[in-house]
Amino acid sequence: MKKITGFLLLLCLFMALSSSVYAGVLNKGTIIVGTESTYPPYEFRDEKNNLQGFDIELMKTIAEKLGKELEWVDMPFDSLIPALLAQKIDIVAAGMSATPERAKRVAFSTPYEVSMSAFIVKKDNIALKSLDDMKSKTIAVQLGTVQETFSRTVEGAKVKTFQKFDDCVREVMLGRADASLMDIPVAKKFLEQKDFDGKIAVAFEQEITGAGKALAMNLEEKAFAEAISSVLDEMQKSGELETLRNKWFK
Repeated sequence: MKKITGFLLLLCLFMALSSSVYAGVLNKGTIIVGTESTYPPYEFRDEKNNLQGFDIELMKTIAEKLGKELEWVDMPFDSLIPALLAQKIDIVAAGMSATPERAKRVAFSTPYEVSMSAFIVKKDNIALKSLDDMKSKTIAVQLGTVQETFSRTVEGAKVKTFQKFDDCVREVMLGRADASLMDIPVAKKFLEQKDFDGKIAVAFEQEITGAGKALAMNLEEKAFAEAISSVLDEMQKSGELETLRNKWFK
């Protein structure tokens, strides 16, 4: 009898622990957010090393509406989805495009923004005016991005990958790459930075995917994904989302 009682106690303890582990993000007091902080105006660090940007403010607003705290984890962009799948983070807020390929692995929220991309070149490079001009050129892109995927479809192009976009821009400025490809809002911000001001320019704009940007979560976290999308829909209707876009993208 004692053995049976002990077994039942252990079983109850195991079930209790399992329940707490798989209770879901909405049952937690703190949401762990993964981001990559070299992609202004979506996310970047200010002079005091604090995280700033559209995605940062968006997640703070969402957390407040859900009654949650936030914990930020800054990591390379190509590590974000693996970290999400390994449950090291609860959500990705990093200007991520909700492509069909990614949607096979993660759950996306309602898209919150759509933007074209642009090729960045050295200031005095006026030879690159269209995609045809990019054939056999060297393109610097961030690892794991839709820009990397697109660049690999350019005929004869040599694609150099980096974990940070500022390294991509620096590669162009130093003449070690012909161009870098990024979202237009990001390109504009890099043009304003003192390290690159007057040294780089937008060569031309390029549509690379019809997918909007969204927040990414685990496929199993359906309730959490629905709650996030519900808040985004509410913010869209109230005008809060447009106010954020105007603040960071214009």
